[in-house]
Amino acid sequence: MPAIKAIFTKVHTLNGAQKRLGHYLQADSAALLLSNVNDLAQAVGVSKSTVVRFAKSLGYKGFPHFKREIQKQMRGKLRAAARMEETFAELGNDENIFAKLIKRDIQLLQETLQAASFPDFHKATEIIWRARKVFIIGLNASMALAYLLHFRLVRVKKDTRWLFLTGGTSLLEQLALMEKQDVLIAIDFLHVPREVQVALQHAKKVGTPILGITDFPSSAIAKAATACLYAKRGLHTTVNSLTPAFSLVNALAIAVSWTKKAESIKALNDLDQLLEGYGP
Repeated sequence: MPAIKAIFTKVHTLNGAQKRLGHYLQADSAALLLSNVNDLAQAVGVSKSTVVRFAKSLGYKGFPHFKREIQKQMRGKLRAAARMEETFAELGNDENIFAKLIKRDIQLLQETLQAASFPDFHKATEIIWRARKVFIIGLNASMALAYLLHFRLVRVKKDTRWLFLTGGTSLLEQLALMEKQDVLIAIDFLHVPREVQVALQHAKKVGTPILGITDFPSSAIAKAATACLYAKRGLHTTVNSLTPAFSLVNALAIAVSWTKKAESIKALNDLDQLLEGYGP
């Protein structure tokens, strides 16, 4: 029986911690693409032996065998066309696509709020304000999130650098400006691009704090981060939602401004005066 199907058909026969692990993987079996035994045990709150017993209860020799089977099945499901097909299948024949997707986003927003760590959010805010310079990187769809955060922080006169790629050595030239007193904010999900991983490695080497924004604790960003914030995006096998991530980024930018209210208001007043003098 395929590994993914086995999770759905046999989880009800399990007990206690194994059932909790099964429900976790039902919610997002793509989590196994990034997890080892330790990661999965920590994420679910079970022992490592529970993870191994879970794999064996589904008929596999052990966790590595189980993970390999999941990976084989998920590779095809994570292709762009397959994810769109899965999304179409979920929508069915209902023509009210807008309402269905808005309801899905509302649910993901609620899940993001329920899973949020407010101490981590406060820590992230403090890291940004104390940093001399803020470097932000996010590629592909995450580029929009990186730009929004850059836009918000620059308006309150926070020295912020949006790391973008123009080819050649452009990324390395920008990373060369990074110092220990700065912060790197890395935004990405599931498969973290090589360029983002290069930025993470350089920040580690320099000693620069890293703030991660991602969706899963086993991502390369979460593992490297000094502090990490998580946004729910739905199943990795469908076209994901960025709505919770945008809400998280917007809340973070406003919280940073709120930390220094007077300075933020003055910066925006200065901007308004410039716009009145030189704007359209």
